[in-house]
Amino acid sequence: MPSATPVHILEEVEVKAPLLEERFTTLKKSLVRPEHKQKVIESWGRLLKVLESEVQRIQKHGPVSVPEIDFNDVRKNGGALPEDFANIVRDRGCVILRNVVPVEQAEAWEAELKDYTQRHPGVGGYPPEKPASWSLWWTRPQTQIRSHPQVMEAMKCVSQLWHVTDPSTPIDFDSQVVYPDRLRIRYPSKDGEYTLAAHLDSGSTERWEDSEYRANYQAIFEGNWQDWDGWSADRRIDAKSDLYDTGTSCSCWRSLQGWLSLSHTGTGEGTLRLLPNLKASVAYMMLRPLFLSGEFDDSQPTFPGAVPGKNQFYPTQEFHPHLGIEKGIVGIPPVKPGDYVFWHCDLVHEVDRFHPGERDSSVVYNACNPLTPYNVASLVKTRESFLKVEVPQDFRTFEHALEREYQHEDNGAKRENILSAAGLQALGLTKFDDAEEGLTPGQREIRRLANAQLGFA
Repeated sequence: MPSATPVHILEEVEVKAPLLEERFTTLKKSLVRPEHKQKVIESWGRLLKVLESEVQRIQKHGPVSVPEIDFNDVRKNGGALPEDFANIVRDRGCVILRNVVPVEQAEAWEAELKDYTQRHPGVGGYPPEKPASWSLWWTRPQTQIRSHPQVMEAMKCVSQLWHVTDPSTPIDFDSQVVYPDRLRIRYPSKDGEYTLAAHLDSGSTERWEDSEYRANYQAIFEGNWQDWDGWSADRRIDAKSDLYDTGTSCSCWRSLQGWLSLSHTGTGEGTLRLLPNLKASVAYMMLRPLFLSGEFDDSQPTFPGAVPGKNQFYPTQEFHPHLGIEKGIVGIPPVKPGDYVFWHCDLVHEVDRFHPGERDSSVVYNACNPLTPYNVASLVKTRESFLKVEVPQDFRTFEHALEREYQHEDNGAKRENILSAAGLQALGLTKFDDAEEGLTPGQREIRRLANAQLGFA
């Protein structure tokens, strides 16, 4: 490996990561086969050089490193991202779709949500003393947003960034499943700290520990990280992100996390921060446990940033110095009401610690959740939560609100608040069209499975 670059000098500083159970040494030894070891070592050296260059690029360009496009241009292009632009999005792992819904509509939703929280403060949220993330899932604006025709179009558009090599794989990117998440209304405060450090969702040690999850990164463990395809879904659908049955893990595979902006929010004003490089950052995080000493070493049960039984992975400057977390993570460009922000499920992200702006930073979380066997099982429970106006399953173990939405006559879990046919399907209220022309065998199979489990067969 080269030893003259600043990055490699950092790599020679050995760090003492927390020791896990000894079984994790056995796991680590299984990651790289003997015939791939030398190639992995050589690929690590190349990776550090690329990361150094990428961090410098991100630092130089700042928020404009996050690709953005007017959704009206997307609609004129048949609902698809232009191919050259789509390739940039695949590289960066994130995108902002501008003007998905009219500003006036998004502002009206924000006003209604603020009014709801003022009338029902007992629903609470986090932080408990002055909630920013409210324990609300079934307000009228949330239900309408998840089913708004243009929101559904936007999700279908970015879902096409993904692909499968086997057309019989039971997955349908043209269909969505509702994953009911919360909303954020963050008030300006130069003193109030909001802690959500750099992280990845959807599991912790599971990325290495679950064989199907790990299979998504096989090219990286064979020394071919440059060939890793982060947008291939073939091995995603059976990956287990909660091996420890914590009850707080995400019960739905969110291929792209996302939120719709309801406010005018500038960069650094209590909003999202991203590391806009997918391939090199993921390769580094997956290989880092093997190179903590600066040399290939699979003899210790160390997976820094990952804790068994936790639901998130936390890279840090101490244990992942080459990610350049302090320089490579940037605030997203300013957003206005109606803009939609998406980021890949493997992309490092965090939230501004402070909100020094003058206006509230408001969003409704709404991720892309394609139709898969795992997501169908989630949908069955989501439909039940909607019909009962109850807390969704993933939030039941740690939500301690004084009030529940079913107690409010003005809750939004009503069929008339669902604004599209696709929205009705996404909530499991009507059947998926398994006879549609042009479906792949996998799409047809998963739609039939969904209909059967939802009682429509």
